[in-house]
Amino acid sequence: MRRGSAATVLQAARALFEGAPPSLELLARATGRQEAYLARIAGKEGWREAPAASQEDPETLERRLVALSDQLVGDLEAAGAEGRASGTYDKARIDALSTMLRMVEKLGEMTRLPERAAEKQKRSDAELAAALALVDARILELACELAGTMGGGQAERGDSASDPV
Repeated sequence: MRRGSAATVLQAARALFEGAPPSLELLARATGRQEAYLARIAGKEGWREAPAASQEDPETLERRLVALSDQLVGDLEAAGAEGRASGTYDKARIDALSTMLRMVEKLGEMTRLPERAAEKQKRSDAELAAALALVDARILELACELAGTMGGGQAERGDSASDPV
């Protein structure tokens, strides 16, 4: 059995932890096993491949984007600290990190699925309906009060006018 380097194993483990889609190649790197060996075992034991996380689970994709964003912010902070320490900043590195952060932000915006937007709209609609119900109830309350004062005055005048004294 040929083991991978510690760095290779850690890179593969990190990728899996951060939500990379599992593959036999990635599992082989993480475990230090040969891909062919894992393929034989998978076939023998009937391993099933998981559906693509980005298509099935928007929360997983969002977690991956947040993890990537955190990593890029850390790299950007490190570049800034190195620049302060040396007195010169690596403009190309900082520009590249900034560009990658903007791409992650855009990907985050693009992955806002219609279902999530519809769910948010339903919540907004429910809040609006509740507010309108309160307004309607208050209007009815005020109308009843007004009708009581107006009708009460006319009823008194009508009673006294129709009573022969």
